[in-house]
Amino acid sequence: MGLRLVGALFYVSKLYSVLVGAAFILIMTRNLSPEDFGAWGVISSILVYALMASFVNFWVTRLRAFGDESVTATGFALALSFSAAATALLALLSPGISATFGIPEAALKVVLAYVPVQYVSGALYASLYATRPAAAATSEVFFETFKLAAAAFFALRGEVTLTHALIAVLSGHVAQLAALAYFTRRELSLRPRLETARKVLGYSWITALGAPIPLIASADVLLISHFSGNDAVAFYTIILPFANLIAYSYFLGRGLYQKLLTTDSGSAAVFTEEALRLVLVIGVPAALGSVALSQSLLYVMNPLYAAAAPVLRVASFTALLGSVNSILSDALQGVERADAMNAKPRELVGTAFFKLVVLSYAGAFLRLAGVYAAVLLHADPLSTALYSRLAGLLVEVAVLACLAKWAAAKGFKLLPPGAVKFLAAGLAMYCALTPLSPLRIREVLLAVALGAAVYFAVLYAIDSWFRDIARQLYRRATSWLTREH
Repeated sequence: MGLRLVGALFYVSKLYSVLVGAAFILIMTRNLSPEDFGAWGVISSILVYALMASFVNFWVTRLRAFGDESVTATGFALALSFSAAATALLALLSPGISATFGIPEAALKVVLAYVPVQYVSGALYASLYATRPAAAATSEVFFETFKLAAAAFFALRGEVTLTHALIAVLSGHVAQLAALAYFTRRELSLRPRLETARKVLGYSWITALGAPIPLIASADVLLISHFSGNDAVAFYTIILPFANLIAYSYFLGRGLYQKLLTTDSGSAAVFTEEALRLVLVIGVPAALGSVALSQSLLYVMNPLYAAAAPVLRVASFTALLGSVNSILSDALQGVERADAMNAKPRELVGTAFFKLVVLSYAGAFLRLAGVYAAVLLHADPLSTALYSRLAGLLVEVAVLACLAKWAAAKGFKLLPPGAVKFLAAGLAMYCALTPLSPLRIREVLLAVALGAAVYFAVLYAIDSWFRDIARQLYRRATSWLTREH
């Protein structure tokens, strides 16, 4: 399946995820207090700690892409083992977590069920992505649909509490697990292999080395909660649905990693350039549109959060840079073949895997240091959230500089042809949106439609690459409609 089509499938699924997520958050913010909504963010961070042993999934994807069918069942068995230990540890720590962060014990009991479901889902998803990325994208639709359906059910019954919100999300995870099990049923019928497990675990020292990185990164919410309170956490996290929409432009290039794993390295530079174009063609207008409409977007969520518009503006650019950084990381790891050549575990030192782990550590510590400085220097919740996000933006710029240097050594270009044209069309859109101040959901949607129309019209006029894509889409759409009739 082509890079563009795979990217489109992943992006559509993620766009659906953002739309469902916005509806879900709307239900939550209209029914939960800022304190409970902040506690939601704390729980999300705690889950990152509980799921830290999922680092083996990285090698499940790579070995499956290289043709090892036994790795699916082997990864499943490893996931069950790790989840049992993680669930037991979280249960042991739950009373202390409840007392420290003010989270109801009933909510933490629901969180315990998340752990095994997400461990197993992660292993199956990793295997499925290696061979059938379109099916992996489809499984995400199951998660979002069932999550929203459960949330709507509770809202209609007037039973929206923190615990009910957690149950709704858990329903989505269970639905996705069922879909993944169905898609990988043939591989799951095979017996796990001890040799494969040893190889996965042997190589996993390097991903285990990187496992604390998400824990360090997620400590930002815990740090803000402890020093500035959950009101600051609410300002810090309320922008996530919109920042995620920008960050999800990465998924337009999501097929790059799988493509590089299954093809020779001679085409790597071409594939990487195409992936960067796909990311920027949507990421640039998404970021600039979010900046232009930041106050309106937050106002329709809840007028209390409109003051967090500066936080959203900073987070928008951070998300765009993060998408580019993710593509460059995928490219560097996708052309790495040390594991395909059956290298010994210690020989992974010096590979792209090791370099990226070191870079991620540096970024995580710098970001956390910036958050710590923000909570010490700023007493009010809004300023704490703003300067914490600004620290994240500066770190992404530094990471981009390092990745660009490594990518250049591999022959990859940081800015693909046409990137300046994306920016020019985006600025035209920004100028059209800036005078507007929509305050209702319908008005915001109309403003978004206007911005999209301006951007794509200008881009169509000035960029031949985009014109080719638009014409291909038109031909496919007319061909499909002709067959239907």
